Amino acid sequence: MVETTGPEKNYGSQFGISKLCAVIILAIFVISLPASAQEYRSGWDIVEGGTSSDLFSVQAQDDEIWAFGENGTIIMSTDGGLNWQNYESSISSNLSISDSGFGAFIAAGTDGTVIIKSDSTSPWREISVEVGDGFISGISLTGNSTAVAVGNNGNIWTYDVQTWSNISVGEGDLLDVSFLDSDKGIAVGELGTILFSDDGGGSWDYRDAPTEASNSRIIDVEFFSDIRAYAITDNGEVLKSSRELTTAVGFLWNMQYFESEGGSSNLGVELTSIEIATTNKFLLSGADGYLSMSKDGGNIVNRQIIPVGNSTSFNDIAMIDGFNGVAVGSSGSLLLTERSGEDEQIGFEVMDFSEFGNFVDYSKGMLIDGLFATMNIVIFGIFLGFFLGISLSMMKTSPTTLKEIAQKRSPALIRIFGIVFLVIGIVLLRHLMPIFENLGLDGWEYIYAPIGIINPDGITGDLQFENFLFLILGVSLSLLGMLLISGDGTYKKSTYALGGREINWNPWGVRPLNFIATIYTDIFRNTPLIVQFLFIHFGVQIGALIGDPGAEMLEGSNGLITSFLRDDILSNRACVSAIFALGLNSGAYQCETIRGAISAIPSGQMEAGRSIGLNYMQTMRLIIMPQAIRICIPPMGNEMVNLVLNSSLAMVIGYSELTRKAKLINAVTFQVFWSYGMVLISYFIVTWTLALFLRYLENKTRIPGLGISGGN
Repeated sequence: MVETTGPEKNYGSQFGISKLCAVIILAIFVISLPASAQEYRSGWDIVEGGTSSDLFSVQAQDDEIWAFGENGTIIMSTDGGLNWQNYESSISSNLSISDSGFGAFIAAGTDGTVIIKSDSTSPWREISVEVGDGFISGISLTGNSTAVAVGNNGNIWTYDVQTWSNISVGEGDLLDVSFLDSDKGIAVGELGTILFSDDGGGSWDYRDAPTEASNSRIIDVEFFSDIRAYAITDNGEVLKSSRELTTAVGFLWNMQYFESEGGSSNLGVELTSIEIATTNKFLLSGADGYLSMSKDGGNIVNRQIIPVGNSTSFNDIAMIDGFNGVAVGSSGSLLLTERSGEDEQIGFEVMDFSEFGNFVDYSKGMLIDGLFATMNIVIFGIFLGFFLGISLSMMKTSPTTLKEIAQKRSPALIRIFGIVFLVIGIVLLRHLMPIFENLGLDGWEYIYAPIGIINPDGITGDLQFENFLFLILGVSLSLLGMLLISGDGTYKKSTYALGGREINWNPWGVRPLNFIATIYTDIFRNTPLIVQFLFIHFGVQIGALIGDPGAEMLEGSNGLITSFLRDDILSNRACVSAIFALGLNSGAYQCETIRGAISAIPSGQMEAGRSIGLNYMQTMRLIIMPQAIRICIPPMGNEMVNLVLNSSLAMVIGYSELTRKAKLINAVTFQVFWSYGMVLISYFIVTWTLALFLRYLENKTRIPGLGISGGN
């Protein structure tokens, strides 16, 4: 960056034009300077492996590395990959898969050829398995002399005491298997198949793959630790499983969405393997010279520069530790890295983040992206909340009671309705009784029953929201049916003596619309917003339920608005979930604000509207609501400002809004005060601008003569 100093410019003076021209010429000169001294260098170095055969797999333990390839090719290194030598073997089959662990190495071919090296001093020995017309596609060690292999048609072979045993778990092909220890393992395959074993491969249970991967070929899985496991599909998707509270890793799986790919779940490449370096750092290999790395669990995936041609197909990666590793590929390609393959900047001055100007240059782009992402969910959240607020407030102020509804019908007809409602309610509740019984609840535990009936089978089951609907309708229709049956045509309230006190009971005074709106507002006003974010995104998965079908409906649309909705909103599940969490929560608060404004309108306004022939809804829409909205602009503005600030909670579901961007910036720069200080200023500018606009709107829409301030 070129800085110019000098006296203050005065373009009105006789020297102004010349100075301006000098600045322009200098800027053109700087822009035209050659940038050949500034470049990136690959974090991978070419190593001579001594073979031109395709290498399919590689494994490392400490500094001992073995690579396997076509026609039984085996090469080895004992110095961390610097020097390699061929290992003579009698194997002629392609060795396409391998594993290491427990101090041992194992390799196999699709035809059932298997070789094992039990420790660093023992030789390789053949322990091939008979696969008939089938094939082996994945293998994993469960001890230094025990292993599990998987293959076509759901076949699983276990090796122990020099003997192979076979079981079948289904019809689909299994493509890979990985064991964390001697007991816990994960197998994956076609059509999104994920299996889990906790007894060394003796038995397997199905696990639910994310909906997006239900038809994908999961080709590689890495059971890395007690808190993390990863898997990939051949078309560029990454699946991640983490330990969540008491739920062990391997049970819950989520599709990874890449911020580096605009929120897409697909990298757009044909992947071949995934290698985990640390809990949040992994490397990917693929066809057409593809090597990449993510340091944050998959949010940002950076493709790496390679020192060989892009026609090279990389088949596998083995990491010795968190930084040193080896990649192998076609035609004997063998690359070595000491920095996880991360590209090195050559000719660049290392950015000093202790300089505030450098920090701002680095972070401003990310903060602007985060600001736009925040505005997306805020704008849509405001509209959704306002629509719900209007609707709910009209429901809450609806004066119609059960008595008024019943009086419009004959008592006999009301009883018939009561019988029908009671029968329907009982049928719905009877449908739920077996589910209630299987929940295993007792006493006060039944307060959690609504959650249990929605997801009665837990992790392995689907969400059944219809059960909750059946419960609400069953209870409501049963109570309403009994009430209607008991009606005698007078529909009066009853008085009962209880403990020397009179208790008034007036079920006929219940206002149905008010009751529904009250239940909604009480739920969202009495639960934390952060829990609502987590429940809506991870529990209800509303992003998948609404976002995916919406994006498919707009597929092929080229309009500016439809393209924006499809690519920036609906295709990002976290964005859809954040909009609904903010909108549903804000709607409950806006409802009470608008209801208070409606109450401030003189009752004569409603009476006047009804007297000229308008019904309740018409009077509300044409007379009451236009006045109420103008009155409640100040408190509504406060709610909208709160909505902007509450949008920062979207970071808990992985949405890349402003606060999450600050967290990512801080992870690189370690400038905590500057990172969050700039976010604080950004939020202030947005909310202050919104407050000024609402203040202007309040002044323009003030009703003359209404309120202490009166009207101008």
